[in-house]
Amino acid sequence: MDRYVHSHQPATRLGVDFGNGFLVIGIEGPEGRGFRTREFPGWSKVLPGAGETGPVHGVPVQVCYDRDGTWTIGEEVMQAGRSDDPGTARWIRNYLLEESPVRIPSGPDRQVTFRDAATAFLTTVLARAKKECPGYPEVIFSLPADAPEWYAGWLGSIADATGLVSWNTLDEFTATVAGYGLPVKEGQIFIVIHFDETDLSVSIVRGQDSSTPPSTGGLRVAGQATDDTGCRAIDTWIAQDMLAGTGRKYTGEKTGRIRDTILKRMGEVYGQLADTGEAMLDITDTASGTKISAGVARADLGRIVAEHEFPATLDRTISRARAAARSHGYADETPAAVLMTGRGSAIPAVQELVIMHFSGVPVRCDHPFDAVARGAVVFTSPADRPDRIRNDYALRYWDPSAREHRYRFLVRSGARYPSAGQVARITISAAYDGQTRLGIPLYEFNVSPDPGTPALELVSDPAGGVRIAGPAEDAGPGSMPVPVNGRTPTLLAADPPALKGEPRFELTFTLDRERHLCVTARDLATGTLVKKNAPVHRLE
Repeated sequence: MDRYVHSHQPATRLGVDFGNGFLVIGIEGPEGRGFRTREFPGWSKVLPGAGETGPVHGVPVQVCYDRDGTWTIGEEVMQAGRSDDPGTARWIRNYLLEESPVRIPSGPDRQVTFRDAATAFLTTVLARAKKECPGYPEVIFSLPADAPEWYAGWLGSIADATGLVSWNTLDEFTATVAGYGLPVKEGQIFIVIHFDETDLSVSIVRGQDSSTPPSTGGLRVAGQATDDTGCRAIDTWIAQDMLAGTGRKYTGEKTGRIRDTILKRMGEVYGQLADTGEAMLDITDTASGTKISAGVARADLGRIVAEHEFPATLDRTISRARAAARSHGYADETPAAVLMTGRGSAIPAVQELVIMHFSGVPVRCDHPFDAVARGAVVFTSPADRPDRIRNDYALRYWDPSAREHRYRFLVRSGARYPSAGQVARITISAAYDGQTRLGIPLYEFNVSPDPGTPALELVSDPAGGVRIAGPAEDAGPGSMPVPVNGRTPTLLAADPPALKGEPRFELTFTLDRERHLCVTARDLATGTLVKKNAPVHRLE
């Protein structure tokens, strides 16, 4: 069945933001009316500090496996106090994107991977969403910038399994900008600060083409930096400050027990701070029976983060992101806006630091939990999406006789997807004797550079490759060939090891319906098929 199913019933759009801390699903009815976040009683919770646009519901991304192999999810895990159980999968998306081999005990003599846990979690929640939505809901998943090539297809397989046959993906940065109600203009810079449970990340993104519809992704990452100070660290600092403010001295295990109790109730703290500006918890130490009251005021948060040098951490992370953008050829321009997402971005003290750092630049922080889901909901319908590739893509190789890099083009601008057959067939050789892994270095050529930017002149060679004529510094960032699969390289294992210059792998390339360039690779030495329709990169 084709995944774009049309129905006479009014379509409901679901924007799915599968985050590291929470799953937020935005829902909007026919003709863009009535946006809200989807509530799942028992699984979801109301997230604090969501602003004046109504409550934001999020399902904590946690799966707890019992000894009999059954599981509970979301707020059920939190309420049962089982977040720290060995059988509980947390920070699932981080482990999923890292393709972690770690396994979680899920019953007698049984373990599951984080991908298994993520599949169970999403399948369970989406099946319930599908059941409670009329007609044929259209689902748009947000796609992380660092997602592996298989990630979009995996999301689609979950949608198919739950009966959500109309689905698509949208990159998170485009969703964030759209969720804050801003247009993407060519050459425009946005800074996106995402502060979740485990990390603080700063991304500088640049509009590629004002005519590009959101469905094809109008933003490119110019520079990015991450720090491992997550908002859980701020939670711990607040808990320590509340403990110190009781006027009592605790030592040893008692200190840890009371601090951990405060941490488990940190949601109450943020809720009270959002409502009244002050928070007070009555706590009983279960081991000793000691009862204490611990409090904190909103005005204390700035002092607390300053004592732990968080302002310096934020400044360094922003500076590293800007340096990364400059190293990729982008000027250090004033951003059109700074956009904040993630639970940590809802903390007033963090918002104030960002506003202070970007004095004179609009800072948008009123939708930290639901901006991505909102943006996904306003995604352009797949039926309106062009079915052609916008840019050129080539493999780069070293020409030893010319002593320079050259390019072998695989896909040209305007190519249709999915392809009717092969788009390219090449043979690759080892660069040195004994090479055991051969890579596929894919480069993108933007065919719509900025006006006034000198375009690169490509000169053909007899072997079918091309070289760049003229110094690379003459070309602007829109024209220069950009490596696109360095974070998720496609490697071919040569066993036995390859010999220098000897043709070793025959590669054929196709385009699938999700714009992925896929490779099938045969080892010419052994006749073995080592890759079959494996995704290399999702093309623009």
